Amino acid sequence: VFFFLMIRRPPRSTLDRSSAASDVYKRQVSTQSTWDYFYQGDMGTDHRREYKHANKGRTIVYSRNLYMKLLIKLFKFLVRRSGTAFHKAVLRRLMLSKVHRPIMSISRITRLMKGKMDKPIVVIGTVTDDERMLEVPKITICALKVTSAAKQRILKAGGQVMTLDQLIVKNPTGANVQLLRGPLNREALTHFGKPCGLPGSHTRPYAAGKGRNHEAPSKNALRQK
Repeated sequence: VFFFLMIRRPPRSTLDRSSAASDVYKRQVSTQSTWDYFYQGDMGTDHRREYKHANKGRTIVYSRNLYMKLLIKLFKFLVRRSGTAFHKAVLRRLMLSKVHRPIMSISRITRLMKGKMDKPIVVIGTVTDDERMLEVPKITICALKVTSAAKQRILKAGGQVMTLDQLIVKNPTGANVQLLRGPLNREALTHFGKPCGLPGSHTRPYAAGKGRNHEAPSKNALRQK
């Protein structure tokens, strides 16, 4: 009986005052509200979709190249009107920075397109020549830039070199087109990360070697001093 008398609701006169009975009642209310909060059915669920997939890449171009700006304007129009996967992919790659538009050589394109040389090849980047490749097959390449040596070898083999606007005039929907992209890994990325020597660090040093004699003055340099 004494226990129930202790936890009974205090008079109204003591609810707003600092008394022992008022403190007991406030603790009961706070405990019950906390219990109800942690056992809600939708606890921890974010129903607001604007926070999901917030980063969708660039929306503006930072290049000063007028041709690039005209291409982006063209493909934005095509995405609004047709909305094909080809137009969306090309527009997204045109928005990327130059370091994310890696170059591709003729040898890599030939290796990836083995058995599919009849399809037009689209590269959002630069196509370069490979002197190690003796024979260039007959291919149709559409790229932002093709080096003079690569263009000469492609035309000599009976192929064709086009720009993106020429491709859209010939094939507006991008049907039966092969979209390729070069490797994004580069040597500079191996030097990023934790400093060399720390536990768990796989960062590559800028030194020529890892031995104890590297980055030390040579004997000839010491003699000159």
